[in-house]
Amino acid sequence: MRIAILGLWHQGVVGAACLADMGHEVIGADRDGKRIARLKRGEAPLFEPGLDALLAKGIASGRLAFVSDYAEAVRDANCVLVMFDTPVDENDESDLSEIFRAFEAMAPALEPGTVILMTAQVPVGTCDALMQVIYMSAPDAAATIAYMPENLRLGQAIERFMAPALPVIGCDDRPTFERLRAIFQPLAPEWHQVTLRTAEMMKHALNSFLALSICFANELGNICDAVGADGKRIGELLRLEPRVGSTAMLLPGLGFSGGTLARDVQTLRRLGREHGLKTPLLDGAWQGNADQNQLVLRKLSRALPSLRGARIAVLGLTYKPDTSTLRRSAAMEVIADLIQAGASVGGHDPRVDREELKTHTGFAFHEDPLAAVSGAEALILMTPWKDYRDLDFHEVKLRMAGAYVLDTAGLWDADRLTEQGFVYDAIGRGRQQRNEKGQGAP
Repeated sequence: MRIAILGLWHQGVVGAACLADMGHEVIGADRDGKRIARLKRGEAPLFEPGLDALLAKGIASGRLAFVSDYAEAVRDANCVLVMFDTPVDENDESDLSEIFRAFEAMAPALEPGTVILMTAQVPVGTCDALMQVIYMSAPDAAATIAYMPENLRLGQAIERFMAPALPVIGCDDRPTFERLRAIFQPLAPEWHQVTLRTAEMMKHALNSFLALSICFANELGNICDAVGADGKRIGELLRLEPRVGSTAMLLPGLGFSGGTLARDVQTLRRLGREHGLKTPLLDGAWQGNADQNQLVLRKLSRALPSLRGARIAVLGLTYKPDTSTLRRSAAMEVIADLIQAGASVGGHDPRVDREELKTHTGFAFHEDPLAAVSGAEALILMTPWKDYRDLDFHEVKLRMAGAYVLDTAGLWDADRLTEQGFVYDAIGRGRQQRNEKGQGAP
């Protein structure tokens, strides 16, 4: 089939590369001319394992092309996938302006009977509003719309696309479902049809449930820190209970960031307000998550005489491992808070996008993690890259001016670091009580 994809950052580029690899003729569109130029060279806008190679393969086959005009992309297309990574504002509310612009631009060029599939993360009811744009601009287009709740993850996106955990298509008529199932049938043996608004709501439900799980694990972990219990071990063992599940997000750490989960929590809270419904569970999670992301500063304030003038090293800057983006990164939020508190910060990350890094100022970036820790009174691990697992801690100890290490992800061996003379701290591991009582205290 000839498929057009609108929106080319993470989700859209992964979708374009994968669909071309499945044998479809794919044309991707985005208004960012520089991004299009990079994509034509086979360069993804951010790092994703295997993505550049898949792009190069699709371009070489002639099945994958990119343009900067939405109307040009959808002309002669059998199906249009709208795959924007929906941006959010400072309150984590969705900004749909570019999606609406794309619909206005493409409407006159749509072929009669085109199927539009939304995978962009949008509030429930958005698809109906977007179809009104189509009807107003091109009443004869006779297009239909469907929604698929995508569940891609940075660092695992290709695998997730090619083997979706939630094979769900939301649409209000059977022919549209059958046409889309024909495209995606190779990816899952069974596809489930739900209504359009049920599919939109399903995405809110999934992300909000994950957010609540994270908040529960963190709240439990903070109590474990206070009483000297190991919240990480508790989370691992809870996963053995079938009613909990082997992959439940129950390991204590920092709060959720990146905008993805936050966007859906905010959407459900707003929908509750609009319909006169109370959302105490979601409201509590929202506040608890904001408090959790201040935990790093609270721990540092206890460990150091003062943050003002302190030299802090931060390892790992990206939103998560196996990506290059700093978009809504918890590490960058912590660095901003440290700078505001009067600390000086040295940072390192093995994969961070150097161009994106230029937009973040006020701290020193080092190409070598050992250079980042030199002279530091405290070391914080924010993003648990595998590169840091086997760090030379003997050399780290020699270079640091202090001994405090905060491992927010539980990546390092606590006993090993303690034996080497570090004051090891973590989140939810009961180390807080140990450190306050003295190293080695039960």
